[in-house]
Amino acid sequence: MKTRLIILTAAAMLLTTGCSVGNIDISKKETSEATLGQPIEENVNGTISGSDTTDNNGGDSLLLPNVPYSEVPATAELGERFCVVMPVHSGHLYLTINKCELYDSLNDAGMKYDELQQVLIADGFNYDAETTEFLKGFIMIKTYMTVENVDAVSIDHFWEPEYFGEYDFWLERFGGVAYATEEYFDQVLPPDESLPFHFYTKINLQPGEKKDIIIGYLLDTRKVALEDVTFANGRDDDSFSDELPFTVVNLGLGGDNK
Repeated sequence: MKTRLIILTAAAMLLTTGCSVGNIDISKKETSEATLGQPIEENVNGTISGSDTTDNNGGDSLLLPNVPYSEVPATAELGERFCVVMPVHSGHLYLTINKCELYDSLNDAGMKYDELQQVLIADGFNYDAETTEFLKGFIMIKTYMTVENVDAVSIDHFWEPEYFGEYDFWLERFGGVAYATEEYFDQVLPPDESLPFHFYTKINLQPGEKKDIIIGYLLDTRKVALEDVTFANGRDDDSFSDELPFTVVNLGLGGDNK
């Protein structure tokens, strides 16, 4: 079970899904089983629930996502609200990607270097500190999103309760952009060297609450054409793909998005 946890966490950070260009036909994946191999139990209301799992050595419980029922679209368009499963232990959490903008420099994007997570961006490699322009085909995607908690409880609260409250959700579990690194989050927490890195990019969402957020992704355009750039919260080759449905959104970057 510990191996499954490590793989799932890695999958949340390494999303490299692609998607074809053109009009996206919205199809639905109806999840009628508990996620990640949990046993299925149907309650009196007809909804599906799973039970927590415990490792075979009799150690602490390893709680895996226990989503009552989710209808997750296989694809979605900009402005379409869709359910995301990976960040939750139970309940419903929604994401809407409202619009995206492209920028050739940090100044144009309205960002400062000190505000970035600095995952991949580096002076002289893909960034000029004097002009704030990006180099070697790199470009910033400024993504405007809405996150909404209907009745969800965070999965990370059960895995790391010392860092995550019931309604603290790790941002990376919402998904990411293929061939890009997440460099900017407009609500990132102040740095604290005593805390794990992922603590900085959590967001608190109480049941019934929604927030507008901005995320900046540094894209390597040498690896993918703009019209093929997608946001996804899963992978086709993910070992859990049969159990954990996910959505791919074409970001519509083929035109003028500045």
